[in-house]
Amino acid sequence: MKKYLVLFLISVLGIVMFSCKDDPEPIDTPPTTQEALNAIAEYALVNKLFSDSFSEADDAAKYTDEQIDGTKNGTKEGPTITITPFDAVTWPKTVVVDYGETNYLCTDGRYRRGVINFETTGFYREEGTVITITFDEYYQNDYKVEGTQIVTNTGRNADENYVYTVEINDGKVTVPVTNKVINYEENTTREWAEGEPTVLDICDDVYYITGNQNGLSSDSIAYVLTVQQQLDVKVCCNWIRAGLLDVDIEGLSTMTIDYGDGTCDNDATVTYLGEEYPIEM
Repeated sequence: MKKYLVLFLISVLGIVMFSCKDDPEPIDTPPTTQEALNAIAEYALVNKLFSDSFSEADDAAKYTDEQIDGTKNGTKEGPTITITPFDAVTWPKTVVVDYGETNYLCTDGRYRRGVINFETTGFYREEGTVITITFDEYYQNDYKVEGTQIVTNTGRNADENYVYTVEINDGKVTVPVTNKVINYEENTTREWAEGEPTVLDICDDVYYITGNQNGLSSDSIAYVLTVQQQLDVKVCCNWIRAGLLDVDIEGLSTMTIDYGDGTCDNDATVTYLGEEYPIEM
């Protein structure tokens, strides 16, 4: 495998050469190396979009807690957040996070428009709370995001950190201009490792992620990703800071992505067939 193919895999998120396909079905024949690499490039794009939407809902849920229990006054800079019913005793609650009909530049440097809706059965930091997230004409940097996220607070672990399970069902991303469609599913666990005391400052939040993800590329290539070593994600860092991720595509050997030592940078290493390829995300 030539090195330029691996560089193409990770360094370019979504700038790929695909035909437009709606709701593609998996193919039976083994993929070419190029098709496999393109599928993982799409995964990197889609994973980031859904991770960012999780962060936005996460931030809104924390803000909701502060509002309804009376510990936070005034309005939040950013999207309009509507809480119904607006009290501390009636559950579940519906929360609407509205960015408007035109692109809004958020504090993380990303443009968003449309609506994130979620229903929460309790306070974000209450064990057993389930938050169900859906989207209404929601776009990030002009990529349309659809599907359902279910976030469940499973309580504190042995390190006294909150742990949340995250499911993504029927995830779908439509790419601007080309309108090609990418499908995505997720079943992961996220440990809120840092940033809990500063509830409304999401930029110091760090999550450790384990679990599985899978998807279907616009080229009909199905893949499964398994976290081999927990992924270290800081909300306002543009890249995964550390961890190992195994990528399996039928007919090909397992590929491993090493995200580094915890530094917030775009350096990573891909190992495939015993060869290591330093790459830039």
